[in-house]
Amino acid sequence: MTEQLNLTDVMTEVQNFITSDGQIIPAQRDFYRVLREKMTNHTGLFTESEVELILVDSRSEVLELSDEDYTAIFDLIMDRFGLSKRLEEEARLREELVMKERLRKEAELKARAEAIAKEKAEAEARAKAEAELRAQIEEQERLVEEARKRAEEEEQARRQAEEDARIAEEERLRAEEIAKIEEEARLKAEENARIKAEEEARLKAEEVARIKAEEERIRLEEEARIKAEAEEIRLKEEAELKSINEAHQKMVEDAIRISEEERLKEESRINAEIEAAKRFAEIEKAAKEKEAERLAAEEARIAAEEAAKKLAEENAKLAEEARIAEEEAAKKLAEEAENTKIIPDLPPDNN
Repeated sequence: MTEQLNLTDVMTEVQNFITSDGQIIPAQRDFYRVLREKMTNHTGLFTESEVELILVDSRSEVLELSDEDYTAIFDLIMDRFGLSKRLEEEARLREELVMKERLRKEAELKARAEAIAKEKAEAEARAKAEAELRAQIEEQERLVEEARKRAEEEEQARRQAEEDARIAEEERLRAEEIAKIEEEARLKAEENARIKAEEEARLKAEEVARIKAEEERIRLEEEARIKAEAEEIRLKEEAELKSINEAHQKMVEDAIRISEEERLKEESRINAEIEAAKRFAEIEKAAKEKEAERLAAEEARIAAEEAAKKLAEENAKLAEEARIAEEEAAKKLAEEAENTKIIPDLPPDNN
């Protein structure tokens, strides 16, 4: 590899040399200026031969620079190429050393990683075995616990079944007792209802018989009254008819004595009187019949009202008696139910 420098390295070395005494000689300043211009205008790489030519060219333009200063500057710059080579070699050696160290560390890391992986695998295998063993132990403990709980639940279910059976038996006995009381109450109620029905039937029959007797009495009285009125009307009509016949007979007798014209007039008058008497008799008869009907209806209404009133009073009395009987029966049933004692059994022994 051809060794080369850069512009900054070359000019830095020259600047350090000419300022090392604390003052700058004019010839050195001129040489530095010419060298910088040539270095700046140079194209290509700053190889050792190229830099040497640039130094010689600059020296030819600044003759005031002493040979001692030029030689010192020349040697200084040329030494940079040797230094660069040494630095490059040192860098290469350092890189090789770093590479070897890196490879060594990588090998150590790999070995350590393999050891760690091995330890990890062994730890995982050990942890897996421990986990499997722990799972087996936990499964056995779970099965034992389930068996214990199942036994407790079965025992509790057995005790609960016994308790339910005992309660069911008590409820059955209580239900039988209640059913017995209810049956007695039902029979008592049926007996009371039968007695009440018989009494109501008897009272109703008596009332019907009384009403029929009353109706029969009213009917007979009404028939007697109507018969008497009819007889009275008949006698009156017979008397009126007799009077009419007598008048007619008188008319006949008088007709013999009077003239035909007078006879006709008299006959017409008599006929008019007869018709008037008949109409009066019919009107009077109709009025009497209407009055008789009104009186009969009024009497029937009064009798019906009295019978209904009496029947309502009897029904109210019977209802009150039935209510009192039902209250007494209910009170008796309540007392019997209250006096019925149900003695519970002792609770089951849970031990």
